[in-house]
Amino acid sequence: MENLIPAPGDPSAWPSWRAELHAWRDAAQADLCHDTERFRQPAFAWVNDCIVTHKILLWDELIYDREAHAYRVDAYVDGFEARFGKLDGVILWHAYPNLGFDQRNHFDFYRRMPGGLKGLRAAVDRFHARGIRVLLDFNPWDKATRREDQPDHLVLAELVGELDADGLYLDTMAEAAAELRAALDVVKPGVVFESQAFTPLERIADHHMSWAEVYRDAEVPGVLRNAWYERWHRLHVVHRWIADHRAELQLAWMNGAGMVVWENIFGSWNGWCDRDAVWLRLMSAVQHRYARVFCDGAWTPLAGNPADGVYASCWELDGLCLWTLVNRRDAWRPDVTLQVSSGCDTFDLISGTRCTVEDDGTTLVIPPHGLAAILEVPPGHADTPDAAFLSKQEALWSVLESCSGQAQERQVAMRAPAATHPPSEVPEGMLAVAAQRYRREVVYRRRECGLYESERAPACESHTLPGLHEMASMEVDEELTAFAIDCRSVSNRDYLAFLQASGYAPRHTDAFLEHWRDGQPIPGTEDAPVIWIDLEDARAYAEWAGRRLPREAEWQKAVELDLLGDAPRVWNLTESEASDGRTRFCILKGGSAFEPEGTIWYPDGGDLPPQFSSRYLLLWPGLDRCGTIGFRTVVDLI
Repeated sequence: MENLIPAPGDPSAWPSWRAELHAWRDAAQADLCHDTERFRQPAFAWVNDCIVTHKILLWDELIYDREAHAYRVDAYVDGFEARFGKLDGVILWHAYPNLGFDQRNHFDFYRRMPGGLKGLRAAVDRFHARGIRVLLDFNPWDKATRREDQPDHLVLAELVGELDADGLYLDTMAEAAAELRAALDVVKPGVVFESQAFTPLERIADHHMSWAEVYRDAEVPGVLRNAWYERWHRLHVVHRWIADHRAELQLAWMNGAGMVVWENIFGSWNGWCDRDAVWLRLMSAVQHRYARVFCDGAWTPLAGNPADGVYASCWELDGLCLWTLVNRRDAWRPDVTLQVSSGCDTFDLISGTRCTVEDDGTTLVIPPHGLAAILEVPPGHADTPDAAFLSKQEALWSVLESCSGQAQERQVAMRAPAATHPPSEVPEGMLAVAAQRYRREVVYRRRECGLYESERAPACESHTLPGLHEMASMEVDEELTAFAIDCRSVSNRDYLAFLQASGYAPRHTDAFLEHWRDGQPIPGTEDAPVIWIDLEDARAYAEWAGRRLPREAEWQKAVELDLLGDAPRVWNLTESEASDGRTRFCILKGGSAFEPEGTIWYPDGGDLPPQFSSRYLLLWPGLDRCGTIGFRTVVDLI
């Protein structure tokens, strides 16, 4: 069954098409004994107003300040609403793409967020204080990491209860298991599922929200299947990789659906342009004010025939008639005529103006690929738009034409490595590499988090990144100065000596040397690579030793010369910390003995060639420290 029901191109066929839509819905609801009782329960009333949501990466520097060690919920919400308008819900994305570097499962990632579950609960409480609903993420494909001592649905219910979450985002899923619904109903009333895929009709009754991510629209706008089947089922339209979001906005507008804003795509940046952000503010302001009309009103898709290339839906409730219109063409349309009732007050809710009604209706102007909203309201009606609402819309409308249609970009800035004092001879346990010009091949898995720069594909029409999960390569020219590098990763024995000599104590001790016991390596592991350290811990050791971390190119060249070895094998940190102002990351080299299998969504593991590089997102020490990541050091040579 199509996720989006296509419409005929010939306007003369629209009446019979609408009749078929009604007949199909009536038959489907009867066959499935569809009951809307759960949608009408007071605990779920918030779903109708959950129009604009944001998928926020918890690694995003907008929401967590690592220097202050604090969530920045208010600053994040203020910034979002200044740009996009009212924020109704957030998905707190937490594990992928770092999930699978070691045995921590996707539940552990929530537990290990800054401040643990208590700290995350305080952030959720702050969202609630701002009137924003919070959804947690469920990754059902995570099967190769540490297993819990109880089934997933019980763990999820516990997390929802501890964090007072309002819903679960069902990553990659179309529906949740029945036992998960039952477990959540015990924990808290009003907890929703939001499936990533289109929810099957037979599960609509207990799935209150879903994404409209995979669909095939045409010149004449189609009808979203689930929106037509159950009007209280909140759909959110999203296209993560495209740069021009106007087609998404139009699809949502014609279907009374909501929108997902998603700019930080697992560490890759695909920023919205100013023009589309303003369109969303204009559109969602109308949807918020008249949410009841969109949810309970009689919906007529492809109502009237305003003009060639211009299409409309009509929503009617309690004497109100609300028209949502879209212009599919590249040109301004100043000649759009809409038949309206002469006995009503008529307003253009997008431009914030009162309409003049002539004998043949009202004439309006719609920008290229833009939107319009005409409201017919009986005189004195309680839902007549007030002057303050119209004034805000008019002010936004006035700046629309001057807004840029170019997507916002971000520049990646890298941290400069520390200098070292060259020794008179190559230190014991290190091998020298001569200065040289080095043209190296970089091999990587094309993942959504990118590698050095974003993997954004502005012209992409698919909801997935072209070439996703395929191997990719590039060539990089670099000048290497002479250096010496550790033959093996720094060991537990080495790191213990450093701690005893220096008295080093990290700012945050969460997960620090988690594999040790009582401040000591477990007997028999003294010469194994030290793990459960972060960049600060590794840099502190290197500085104490008069060294630094290797640059990515230095590490790679040394391995290509067969100078390095490890047993067991662990990933190595490199001095490659970078940030685009939203996401911090570094590059790992080498692979590890742990190789998760069973899904394409995990990062690579196992024994990897020296050319292979992997991006590792950085949040805070308690999460950055990992059971398969160690390091080695280098020293500059004269």
